[in-house]
Amino acid sequence: MSKIVISGYYGFANAGDEAMLTAIIKSLRSTEKSVELTVISGDPEMTSAQHQVNSIHRFNFFEIIKSLHGCDLLISGGGSLLQDVTSMRSLLYYLSILALGVILKKKVMLFGQGIGPIHSRFLRKLTKLICSHADLITVRDQDSLYELRRLGVPTQKVQLTADSVLTLPQEGKDLGIGLLNAFHVPEDKMLIAISVRKWQEDDSYLLELAKAADLLAEEYNAHIVLLPLQYPVDVEACRRLQHFMRQTAASTVLETACDTEQFLSLMGNFDLLIGMRLHALIFAAVMELPFVAVSYDPKIDGFVKDINGINAGKVEELQAAQVVAAAHKALAPETSAHGMLDKLRAKALLNAQEAFELLSRGDVR
Repeated sequence: MSKIVISGYYGFANAGDEAMLTAIIKSLRSTEKSVELTVISGDPEMTSAQHQVNSIHRFNFFEIIKSLHGCDLLISGGGSLLQDVTSMRSLLYYLSILALGVILKKKVMLFGQGIGPIHSRFLRKLTKLICSHADLITVRDQDSLYELRRLGVPTQKVQLTADSVLTLPQEGKDLGIGLLNAFHVPEDKMLIAISVRKWQEDDSYLLELAKAADLLAEEYNAHIVLLPLQYPVDVEACRRLQHFMRQTAASTVLETACDTEQFLSLMGNFDLLIGMRLHALIFAAVMELPFVAVSYDPKIDGFVKDINGINAGKVEELQAAQVVAAAHKALAPETSAHGMLDKLRAKALLNAQEAFELLSRGDVR
């Protein structure tokens, strides 16, 4: 029985990161049913209950060292963990977990990660040092691959795969219907979902999205569902967007926490998604829902490029007319990313396969 410790941004009700954890766990268990998993989390009780795993608190370093000492493999799982845009402390934290795995002479894998941007010269050198001692790094996009090359991490340790969430199966519509009914979302209208997050202190992007929402609601006789991917963090941005709309009655803020299956099911009930958060777009892709991206980070651009998707533009330059034009394009019958989705899903499946191949090999570092 293999023993694996998984590190990441888990236990904070961020739908994208929780979906990544769900996908990682499912993919590992589909390969080895008896695998023993321990997840480092901000809310160990919630993580244990949701995923039926062992879980320890992210700042309980005694338990982390104990778990690492007894494991066969440390996985640094998914997301944009290695970047200093969020904070330097966050990057130092995840590097410290990786360093512990290396020091304890455990096999170490970065699993479908997004890398960068890292601006600090010192942190770039530290990231190169620690990542160069990992046994295997799989990255979810070309930009992450290039960033590791720029850092000087040995190329033979790096493989391009895809985001692990793409391995999740499609969900039926019933869970989503139940949620929409609970919020009295009309059943007889086209449904356009908009997923936003707070971006700096400037509301100009919300004003433009509100204009676009009004135009689309009128043109398609649609109802706008404002979808907070990280609850309750994204609720305020959703409320402000609704406040800026002229047709507030044609919109609903879905003020509730949802798990991965619920989000996927919701996507199955929408006709279009306009999204800022990466995993809103990935959920839409899994459910083969047309989407329009609003880019606030290179990871959005990378995913849209990989799946041959539609981007309305960068958040700081957003214009309502661009959003509406992008929505028209996404809704056109000839627009489909199905072929690209199949290719990315096949790449995403390689993450777990490579993890167990690493376990079966001797020392490779």
